[in-house]
Amino acid sequence: MKKSRKLLAILLTVALALSSAACSGGGGSQASGESSGTPESSQAQTESSQAQTESSQASESSTAESSAEEAPAADMTSYPREESLYYAPGQWGAPVSNNPLASNPNYAAMSQSDMARELVWETLYMWNPSDETAYPLLADGEYQWNEDQTAITVKLKEAAHWSDGTPLTAADVEATWDAHVNYQSNTGIAYSPYIADVVAIDDHTVEFQANTDNLNRMKMLEYLPKVYVMQKAYLEELDAQHGGDATAVKNELMWDAPTTAPYHPLEQNDQKWVIQRDENYWGQDASMWGELPAPKYIICNIYANNDAYNQAFQAGDIDVNQAYIANVETLWEDMGLPISTYIEEPPYNAPGTLPTVVFNTQRPGLDQPALRKAIAMATDYDQIIASAMSGQSPTFKEYPRTLFNWSEEQQSLILDPEALAPLQWEGQDVEGAIALLDEAGIVDTNGDGNREYNGEELSFQVECPTGWSDYEAALQIVQEAGKAIGIQIETYFPESAQYTDDLQAGNFDITLTSFSGGISGAYTVFYSYMYGFGGEFAEGMTTNYGRYYNEEADQLLMELSNELDETRQKEIYQRLNEIYLTDVPSFAVMYRPYVFHSVYEGVWTNFPSENDSTDPKIPPMICTDGYGIAALYNLELVNG
Repeated sequence: MKKSRKLLAILLTVALALSSAACSGGGGSQASGESSGTPESSQAQTESSQAQTESSQASESSTAESSAEEAPAADMTSYPREESLYYAPGQWGAPVSNNPLASNPNYAAMSQSDMARELVWETLYMWNPSDETAYPLLADGEYQWNEDQTAITVKLKEAAHWSDGTPLTAADVEATWDAHVNYQSNTGIAYSPYIADVVAIDDHTVEFQANTDNLNRMKMLEYLPKVYVMQKAYLEELDAQHGGDATAVKNELMWDAPTTAPYHPLEQNDQKWVIQRDENYWGQDASMWGELPAPKYIICNIYANNDAYNQAFQAGDIDVNQAYIANVETLWEDMGLPISTYIEEPPYNAPGTLPTVVFNTQRPGLDQPALRKAIAMATDYDQIIASAMSGQSPTFKEYPRTLFNWSEEQQSLILDPEALAPLQWEGQDVEGAIALLDEAGIVDTNGDGNREYNGEELSFQVECPTGWSDYEAALQIVQEAGKAIGIQIETYFPESAQYTDDLQAGNFDITLTSFSGGISGAYTVFYSYMYGFGGEFAEGMTTNYGRYYNEEADQLLMELSNELDETRQKEIYQRLNEIYLTDVPSFAVMYRPYVFHSVYEGVWTNFPSENDSTDPKIPPMICTDGYGIAALYNLELVNG
């Protein structure tokens, strides 16, 4: 039996408490340099929404067999344990800001994604991947399209108010959009081609108006559960303070910003961050949750690397863990710990993303489809799944490669699997890759074992952040594939902030990243990997990092964004997959969940599970993302 029951959790808590105390130096004293609840000031840095740790192999840095006795000290005493939910990892280095306008706030309590993190800021809607439904948060009821589907009307909950007590109004939603556009934030740049304006109709009604010259209904929908609403009065105050200077406003720390969210920043430094529940949070109104979230504090201790995180998790110092853990089943099968995952059997988590090798198609050599496909064909995916993922991924034999994830919903969008089969590859086809390169004239002419293109030696770097152990292991296997076919590929594992900069600026040869689809479903993924903006790329990209352009793909994606007929949608997806598998601007190396979701049930219990009878079903989104935040209202203390 894997899933912990409350009685078992109680029994194990006693033993684990002793282990935890030993691991944290007798309960853990406050680390030097930590504040006592006062936000720190820091300069704007680059963002990392994931890891920045010491470089290590997947088999070494995140094995479940790591000894809990070696866990580093963490402050587990400054806040009452029975009031605190410990979350990890997410944060690598000190948070920079609480500013939704910043491109890189490096603050894991906030994340404006397709399933935005609803802890310290809130969106209009929350996306639930379990039933593919957008649930109202600040919004009141479902969004409404006008008759010709060129505008979306959203009503706001009258109970919603800011932390300073003032009511949320449609003017705040309008001002949020204006700020993103006027200051040219990443959000403003990404959505202004599709949204012409956001207009407050009355205090509780707002209208999103499409750019009808560039109509894209999918991109309009994406905005609703993704972008945090900011207060108009606060934005006006900042604008006046900085004389409208966009850079200054985007570099504002905003730790004191009024928000509508259930938690507010309390403490942040290079040791941890802490957010505290707002006891006057509007969401306890009957029109929303009807109560406050169970934990008073949510805390993220910052550890040195994956080993340290996993040791702390085993010691009970982390309640919700989004880190990949190799051989996670040994935590309960061999060690008897009150730890569980969303699904009881492999792959242990629900369908989500496809971590994908992305080629910079602007680089000589990598602008050749034959070279890109040869690397993809030679890569050993079975080895990646076995070593980098320890089997926590379906194989490409089970779900032949497309740009769809392995959910039934997305797999059902494949119109003709047999037509795609000749274009697909299972991997480790070194012989076929060599033949493809030879036919394309990409050969070794000087006998040094390395191929050339246009007389230049082919040598590339492939990168991901240091410490993303599953990514690192996957890229080392890609490196070996290159070596087998005469392509020199060197791994490069920078800090995550540098990696983010490289992605957005196109300052890379080959990289590994992923995109997920929310309210606009698979369309977002296809758009993010394939839409080429007519061949005109911004200096800083937030999609299509490889700057791939195919005129037909652009046209199909624009058609798909407004297509209502399901048969035609499938036809478009079919053709997009054909283009993708032929041009190979990128290729997936594994199937992966949106986030890894494992939980320690020694202090809190009643976490989301696939066996839950909750309606709506709460997704395994680490109790924070999209509708996953509903989990915070169901949590119970084991000893409560």
